[in-house]
Amino acid sequence: ENAVIDSTSLALARAKINYRGGSGTAQLVAEGRSQVPFRIAANAELSPRLWRLAAKGRANSIDFETAQPLRIIPGRSDYQILPATINIGNGTMRLAGRYGDGIELQSRLQEVSLAVVNPMLPGLGLGGRVTGSLDWYQPSFAAFPKANARLEITRFTRTSLGAASQPVEISLVARLLPEGGDARAVIRRRGAAVGRVQIDLKPLPADEADWVTRLLAAPLGGGIRYNGPADTLFSLAALPDQSLSGNIGVAADFAGRAQEPQLTGVVRANDLVYENDIYGTRLPSCGCAGSSPTTN
Repeated sequence: ENAVIDSTSLALARAKINYRGGSGTAQLVAEGRSQVPFRIAANAELSPRLWRLAAKGRANSIDFETAQPLRIIPGRSDYQILPATINIGNGTMRLAGRYGDGIELQSRLQEVSLAVVNPMLPGLGLGGRVTGSLDWYQPSFAAFPKANARLEITRFTRTSLGAASQPVEISLVARLLPEGGDARAVIRRRGAAVGRVQIDLKPLPADEADWVTRLLAAPLGGGIRYNGPADTLFSLAALPDQSLSGNIGVAADFAGRAQEPQLTGVVRANDLVYENDIYGTRLPSCGCAGSSPTTN
């Protein structure tokens, strides 16, 4: 009989642990479902100065395994992850870092499938492959983090119930600091740039609230310039089970705050069709052009 823990359903779970005096071994096998079906098998060798962990499994139809055993140095208040490589489908992720009162992570991605994030963002159906770096530093979980991302996404798509967006390439550079953050993205289709996005954030003073609240309340600036397939632009809005097709041109600026963004500018569209997979709605429109007042 399946066991249910929170939203995770376990069809099979077996563990064997032999640990005494800071040394020992552990084996784990688990199979079940949490948003997507998964199975995992892991073996660990434990000593007071070094843990070695080898794992292999499959989640959301993507295989993963450690290329070599992960090496973890246990400390009094944290755990250090030595440089390691994890094979994910036909791609790889190299990572190193530290976890304890805070978190420090350095990761390097090579041709990793975007499908790995679909369980965390159900209904979006993201596709494509990502190469680049993602670093995160947070001395304590209450502190405002520092983050840097440099990513190249090839053949980015979003698949809904009945259709898939046209594939594009996205180049993204972003950073987050206590004094603010920014992101720059260029969208290309068949080698030609069809869109540019710029986002600027200015978090509130440190004494206002915790870092998540500060980030969500940050004043928003920047803008978007786009002229291309509507389904590609709509996919970036991250609205599950909805799609928009046709051609669209946008020249707009961001305002408001991160939790309540506002957009002011001009939109020109031709033969747009909006579809909602949940309600079975399909709304075609004729070509249109107009300015947009400040909207959420």
